[in-house]
Amino acid sequence: MAAKKAPPRRSPDAQARAAQQSGRHQDGLKLLATLDCLRGVPPSELTRLSELCVFRTFQTGATVLGQHRHGRFLFLVLRGTLQLRLRDKDGREVLMGILAHGDCCGEGPLFGDFFRRMSALAQSDCQLLQVPLAELRATLAAMPLLATALRQVYKRRMVECTLARVPLLGQLVPMERLALANLLQPAHFARGTLIMRQGEPADALYLVESGQVMVEQGGQTLSTLGEGDFFGEIALLTNGFHGADIRAITPTEVLALPGADFHRLIEGRPDLEAQLRSVIEKRIRSNDALRSDETRSRELALAVNRGLLRGNQLLVRTPSLCPPKCRLCEQACRQRHGHMRLALDGVRIDQFDVVEACRQCSVGAECVEVCPEDAIERSESNTLVITAKCNGCGECVVACPYDAVASVPLTATRSGGVLFALLRAATSRLTRTPHAPQTPAPPSHRADKCDLCHGFADLACISQCPTGALRLLPVSEVLPL
Repeated sequence: MAAKKAPPRRSPDAQARAAQQSGRHQDGLKLLATLDCLRGVPPSELTRLSELCVFRTFQTGATVLGQHRHGRFLFLVLRGTLQLRLRDKDGREVLMGILAHGDCCGEGPLFGDFFRRMSALAQSDCQLLQVPLAELRATLAAMPLLATALRQVYKRRMVECTLARVPLLGQLVPMERLALANLLQPAHFARGTLIMRQGEPADALYLVESGQVMVEQGGQTLSTLGEGDFFGEIALLTNGFHGADIRAITPTEVLALPGADFHRLIEGRPDLEAQLRSVIEKRIRSNDALRSDETRSRELALAVNRGLLRGNQLLVRTPSLCPPKCRLCEQACRQRHGHMRLALDGVRIDQFDVVEACRQCSVGAECVEVCPEDAIERSESNTLVITAKCNGCGECVVACPYDAVASVPLTATRSGGVLFALLRAATSRLTRTPHAPQTPAPPSHRADKCDLCHGFADLACISQCPTGALRLLPVSEVLPL
């Protein structure tokens, strides 16, 4: 029997390099194990994480998160401090807190679309570990305890961000908001659920964490509230009863501050009570004005029913600027996409004709919820886009309450023309094995809707409008509330 060959011996230099690399690897694992944000993550998962890490340094004042860096990296703080900041609903920048050794930031895009207005600046010279989110996302399923640890950071930061986004509470220092966050009681309400009933006694101050609700009084729609808004404060301050119904328009997450804790907060911060009473007076004046303006009340109810407040922007037309019988915008849409994704003569609000098209629902989009293939994704510009994963099932077509999604045929010309399609079918019949399993027939239709010409440099409908009658405007400009 031939003797087995001994493995080749490595040179002393190679052995030294291997030992040095092993030592760095062990040092890296020990370093990751000291970070509070990774507490409880086992060495096997830390090993996989360490393989994705790149060591980075940032000088004082440098932007770590923000501008074009959103959604790209997770940062683990080794040394130095970062200022974590967020813009509230009024556009004011609020200090969220100071991050130091053991903290992390940038985890938001792993779990949701919650931190688009967050930034992190180096308060001192910093040493960070940078992890590409795309690579981390691809391997996170194999690291369940790491995913759990980062999700806990995400959930805690969601609560803190909700408080920071509320202008009423944005003036609190981070430690005060942290103490307040521990008192909040989260609750979920399905679409259409009555959250608060008119005439019931006050029990809490409610903060909208995500979703959208409408305020109704005597069957009349008074307003809508979204993330960062609050309700229930009037009855708490007056020790009275709720003056309106609050109903969830979309699936809604709220944070409830119990009445006793609310009163303790107000007693300790009289400046908050003064600001709160100012908000209450403004709301009462707005509600009184709406009740006396039948046209405005009717427009608001129509806007809620037709989903005009579900997104951030609307395609609107000023009919008085349109040439007679001009339909160039519709023709441009059909020419670019093969069929029309919009229709004129939609919902009339004041001087505007709100075009019938996808509302680009910013939260709780019914089409996204029912899609079995996760084929409807939100782009960097916050536009809902139907991707190539669509299998043509039509679930989203039925689910959209505004008839904004259509089922359109997949034409044979996209894959070589009708003649090529017939030839391919005939060849398939001739070469098919009689008893071989057949592959499912490809879909004949796919879902389609307006995505504001995603992937193009312009909006075809607006570019072809000869008079500027068609525009994309903020919702607040079309229907000031």
